[in-house]
Amino acid sequence: MKTAEIRSRFLKYFESKGHQIVESSSLVPSNDPTLLFTAAGMVQFKDVFLGKDPRPYTRAATAQKCVRAGGKHNDLENVGFTARHHTFFEMLGNFSFGDYFKKEAISFAWEFVTKELKLPVDRVYVTVFEKDDEAEKIWHEQEGVPMNRIYRLGEKDNFWAAGDTGPCGPCSEIYFDRGPKYGQDDFLKSQAANEDRFMEFWNLVFMQYDRDASGKLSPLPRPSVDTGAGIERIASILQEVDTNYDTDIFQQIIQKTAQLAGMPYDPSKETAVSFRVVADHARAATFLIGDGVLPSNEGRGYVLRRIMRRAIRHGKKLGFEKPFLNQVSQFVIDEMSSAYPDLLDKRSFIERAILAEEEQFLRTLAKGLELLEEESAKVAKGKSFPGAVAFKLYDTYGFPLDLTRVILDEKGIALDEKGFEESMATQRAESRKSWKGSGEQAIDAIYMEIAKRLKASNELPVFDGFEKFEMDAKLVALLEVTDSGLREVKSSEAPAFAAADGSDAKIVEAVFSKTPFYGEGGGQVGDRGTVTSNSGFAADVVDSQKPVPDLTVLSLRLTKGTIKLGETYHQSVNSEIRMATTRNHTATHLLHWALRKKLGTHVKQAGSIVTPDLLRFDFSHFEALKPNEIREIEDEINQKIWKNDGVKKVIMHKDEAVKAGAIAFFGEKYGDQVRVVSVGDFSTELCGGCHVDQSGDIHLFKIVSEAGIASGVRRIIAKTGQGAFDYLREQTDLLATSRDLLKAQSSEDTPEKIERLIMAEREGRRQIEQLKARETGQAFDAMLASAQDVGGVKLVSSTIQVTEGAQAKLRELGDALKSKAPNAIGIFLAHEGGKVQLAVAAGSDAQKKFGAQVVLKELLPLIEGRGGGKPDFAQAGGTKPAILSDIIAVAVKMFTKTA
Repeated sequence: MKTAEIRSRFLKYFESKGHQIVESSSLVPSNDPTLLFTAAGMVQFKDVFLGKDPRPYTRAATAQKCVRAGGKHNDLENVGFTARHHTFFEMLGNFSFGDYFKKEAISFAWEFVTKELKLPVDRVYVTVFEKDDEAEKIWHEQEGVPMNRIYRLGEKDNFWAAGDTGPCGPCSEIYFDRGPKYGQDDFLKSQAANEDRFMEFWNLVFMQYDRDASGKLSPLPRPSVDTGAGIERIASILQEVDTNYDTDIFQQIIQKTAQLAGMPYDPSKETAVSFRVVADHARAATFLIGDGVLPSNEGRGYVLRRIMRRAIRHGKKLGFEKPFLNQVSQFVIDEMSSAYPDLLDKRSFIERAILAEEEQFLRTLAKGLELLEEESAKVAKGKSFPGAVAFKLYDTYGFPLDLTRVILDEKGIALDEKGFEESMATQRAESRKSWKGSGEQAIDAIYMEIAKRLKASNELPVFDGFEKFEMDAKLVALLEVTDSGLREVKSSEAPAFAAADGSDAKIVEAVFSKTPFYGEGGGQVGDRGTVTSNSGFAADVVDSQKPVPDLTVLSLRLTKGTIKLGETYHQSVNSEIRMATTRNHTATHLLHWALRKKLGTHVKQAGSIVTPDLLRFDFSHFEALKPNEIREIEDEINQKIWKNDGVKKVIMHKDEAVKAGAIAFFGEKYGDQVRVVSVGDFSTELCGGCHVDQSGDIHLFKIVSEAGIASGVRRIIAKTGQGAFDYLREQTDLLATSRDLLKAQSSEDTPEKIERLIMAEREGRRQIEQLKARETGQAFDAMLASAQDVGGVKLVSSTIQVTEGAQAKLRELGDALKSKAPNAIGIFLAHEGGKVQLAVAAGSDAQKKFGAQVVLKELLPLIEGRGGGKPDFAQAGGTKPAILSDIIAVAVKMFTKTA
């Protein structure tokens, strides 16, 4: 059975059992600060299990894309060497949110395994928690599994917990006996020996307890079920192959990679590991980039970069000297796009992003080779190459440890392996620190509780502010902002008062039964305005947020009177601020459209902020925009603005909207019904924000800056309307000021005046450099005249007195020596700021006898320094004060001995 059929059968089976089929969530989890990546099917349902996110269904099934390559799941170096370690994999899962429990969950699993997958029942084994009599009874009496194929295991293996406290419960795992080829027939002994005979492929978690800080287990009011089955493992069982990498879904990628490499894939050869690594890591890179993660030096981007660079290193073992991973990613898309069709839309961008990282890494590898040469030259005789430097080569420059070993062996230098392992351990510890908390910001539980309560009483706030800027509504929830956090005010409590003198105005958060205030979302900042009442109450709305769907929370600065739950208040949005924000929001849609038209469809929004003052738009692109491109984009947008096209806002089903060509914005969650915003017949986006009615309402658009913010991500900041006009006026004023300072006849003459100044400044610098070179040359001539002949070369030496720029001065002397004295070696010493600078230069003939870096290495102990270089010039810094005569004495001894 092919992997695609397994996936399809699983979802269809559970759909027939009343489960809602939910599409895979992003690999970047939302609202969970503890996770870097989605690593299990239950991640997107975490708040559903906790009762914080009510859904219209109580049963669900998914095929979830997952990545495990960070934190406690840091098995990256094992991938490719073992049969079943992966960075990217798919997890099939069925879930019950307080609906069915053990009896039904076990029944569903057994029926699917034996009827749909048709696994031989006598080769299926199960485990249960050692104290879970109920699960054992169901497996044996309900499903007929013999007791000799049911095993009770301890808490380590068969008890699941989200953390030290909170929901937890026993679990039951399903295993398949792969036969004597893979190990002994005793289940427990085979597992203890870590053999592959009995392979676990499905875990049923029964969440039935809540564990408190003391360890006490209390029954949950609505027990739930969370299951996870590895699709790659199921495929390997059904296809009767040795490893996951031998299944159809991997072999399609591996065989195409083999054709690309011009080398056959042979599982028995060492190259098999590299083929597996490339296939696995290409899958991870393709899906991560597709979900908006880009290579960087921190957080998720750093994990992705490590995955990609490991794949590239293994690609070199397959003979790839040029970029290739971008092509392998296309094989992944060909194989996986039927299940994940969004990959097709992102194909071009994924390829460009991977290619850019490959090209950068290949350049980095070359730099790493230079560093290895420099650092190995510093190793004293009988000493080892520092493990910390070897780790830097591995971590920063992508050098595999075995490559470093080979190069050092050729030089006869030992490697400090222990130091390397210590650096690796330190890096892992630091990475774990950065991983924890790298996810999205967690939602305060108090908002979840309020939303749940208001929904139950049909008082969930209604946003009615697209057309209305004012309305009256009842206050249904009130929160006090305290030093220790948020506290909900009860209806029985005294009302909150404004400060009598207006100082230290009290801040409260208010929820009204309906509101015209737009809560921050989709990149658009929240509205500001006022809240008043007939009783004399007044407050400024300083912010509007939407911490959970359908719950708009206003931050009020109390200025007069008191505020009390249950009373009616008048809300008024600042229309001037709202309209400025609205213009900028619609302009982001026009900018997205223009960028894709001008630069290509690989352009995707990677984030945005829309304020009354400006819009900030982050997008995927791999090079800086040229001035003419910026001008053409501005022209495209302004032409559409001045055409005054209508802006339509329509509610429709998400599938219908996507089919009609609507583009979803980055990081947004969409329900089944979505709001579609269309400008004319050229721009269509899914968007719940505020927009103008006609494109002409934007008035004017002007880009004020464009820059790179990460690998493959650019940022544009722009202004519209009055803001754009004010910006252009400021630029005109600056030009006028420059014109006056330069005493130009007109603004048109200003560039020519500036050019003349630049040319004059360059000429002045050139003359200064000539004078300095002449002065250095004369100083060197004097040194050369007093040089001593040692070992067949002229030895030139001097101590330089400088207050700053010692390194540059020493290099100038070195350049003078190389140009004037081919058979000379110069040793130059300088003291600057309590530190010692030492340089050695060698002429073209002298290098054949004594390389500058070799001479410097011999002298380093005298200054307790570190440094290096090449045969013609080497330089070092040290902390120990030195006398030139002592240094020269060591050099003379070296030259004489060699001669």
